[in-house]
Amino acid sequence: MKIYIRLLKYIQPYIFTLFAAIFCMVIFALTNGLMAYLIGPVMKFLFASGVSEEIRFIPFDLLSIPREHMVVAVPLIIFAVALVKGISYFGQSYLMGHVGQRVVADIRTKLCRHIMDLPVTYFSNTTTGTLISRVTNDTDMLQNTTVDSLATLLREGLTIFVLAAVVISSDWKLSIVAFIAFPIAIYPMMRFGKKMKRVSTERQVTMGRMTGLLHEAISGIRVVKAFCMEMYESMRLRDENERYARLRLKAIKVRSISSPMMELLGVAGFALTIWYAAYRIQSGELRPEAFLSFFASILMLYRPIKALNGVNLNILQGVAAAERVFQVMDTPGEEEKREGAIEIQGVNEGIDFKDLSFKYGKEWILKGVNLEVKKGEVIAIVGASGAGKTTLVNLIPRFYEVTGGAILIDGVDIRDMTIQSLRCQIAVVSQQVILFNDTIGRNISYGDFGKNEEDVIVAARAANAHGFIEKLADGYDTLIGEGGFRLSGGERQRISIARAIYKNSPLLILDEATSSLDTESEFEVQKGLNNLLQGRTAFVIAHRLSTIRNADRIVVLAEGVVKEIGKHDELLALGGEYSRLYSMQFGSSICNDNVLK
Repeated sequence: MKIYIRLLKYIQPYIFTLFAAIFCMVIFALTNGLMAYLIGPVMKFLFASGVSEEIRFIPFDLLSIPREHMVVAVPLIIFAVALVKGISYFGQSYLMGHVGQRVVADIRTKLCRHIMDLPVTYFSNTTTGTLISRVTNDTDMLQNTTVDSLATLLREGLTIFVLAAVVISSDWKLSIVAFIAFPIAIYPMMRFGKKMKRVSTERQVTMGRMTGLLHEAISGIRVVKAFCMEMYESMRLRDENERYARLRLKAIKVRSISSPMMELLGVAGFALTIWYAAYRIQSGELRPEAFLSFFASILMLYRPIKALNGVNLNILQGVAAAERVFQVMDTPGEEEKREGAIEIQGVNEGIDFKDLSFKYGKEWILKGVNLEVKKGEVIAIVGASGAGKTTLVNLIPRFYEVTGGAILIDGVDIRDMTIQSLRCQIAVVSQQVILFNDTIGRNISYGDFGKNEEDVIVAARAANAHGFIEKLADGYDTLIGEGGFRLSGGERQRISIARAIYKNSPLLILDEATSSLDTESEFEVQKGLNNLLQGRTAFVIAHRLSTIRNADRIVVLAEGVVKEIGKHDELLALGGEYSRLYSMQFGSSICNDNVLK
């Protein structure tokens, strides 16, 4: 019931359109009932030898019309009723379609907006394919609830009410016999509905997995082909597709069983009605023309009742989809701000890590980190893989929330700052460059499209990227494709650096920004990084220890704990963890390195 109430809240902005649609449905139901009522009098009029006082057409009384005029009047009445019925059907269909499409669009927009607000930890535990499936497939399934099913439920429900009134007014005794099968049909309808909901939920989950596998295979197509794994990926997709097909067949099976079963129950009630009507006609208790109207009403009543059985199955499928959509929407987003949170405007003094700890699940990644960083300092963070380097810098923009201790900027806990103002002070350049399928210019100015092209060019020059951009056919208007696949690794990295320079933030995080590049590309990127570091407080993570020798200080992490802090020469002289890491890379050789200057 909560799902229905929640869906109805999305209908509220379109309540007047909904009422207009319901008005059209009422007209449709009334004309449907009137059409059934007219059958008996029309049959008697056609076959009667004279004008009978009992021949009346509601709401018209045709007794005063000569028979020769009635030959014209009767078809006109029937045509007029059919015309009103057709117009009302179009009105309710279009208006309900409008409401449904707007509701689905609103839900999808809100869902997409909420997904953007979810914390990074959510995306670590949820596949991209699952989220894509919920935004596309699940919201489409909702249309069965908000458009088709709701419209059918209201329209056919009103039609059943009007036709039932016609049936009961024609002969209440026959009505009891005719309706005797309907209570019996409730139980199988409920059983089929539960089965359909369970199958639909499983089907949506399978679709999410299949979408995820397809996304991985396409995004990693170079690796797939390099390792000759095309058949393997195809088989994985085939298995999920087969599972999805089996679930679809189960749904078809439920529908295929429910439809003839409901029809069988309806026919049983109808056959019993025929037997009872024949008995009463023979005994003179029932007029043939009255039975004709009753008979037409029962036939017309059967169609909407059968349709409601399908509506029940569709609604439960829509409810299963709604539960999955609302499950995402109910996931708490990032904590935007505490009571009295402030808007940070910059970094005036520095950043302090006070007894900082972080736990992911049950595993402690960082334990009791203490570090004071002054404004303008370049802090290098080194350590073996899994030491907690990336986790440490990810805590600064609150991609993850600290478990214990605090991070202070100018003496203020970052949790007491609004997330947006905090992240506006931070630029990130990582090893995994994320570019969007847009122009180079818009990738550089990402997040602030208000500046002019000159600002973009200035940032590109500082990142040592202007030269190769100029040589492209469309220059800064060149579309770089998904992930920037039309550019080389070094070019993508320089675009990423230009984006960070363009943002002009006081805090900078460099996470393995050059580790995946060749020597020539690294040299070009390093010049851009040197420009980027000027006047900024920076945290630099690097496996290549040669690139951080001139950092103001080097922080050595091991198993989530700060082991050593100092300059390059000081740490080598200690003969500790840093010296061990350095010896593993270079041994006793003297290296001619590209260093931060």
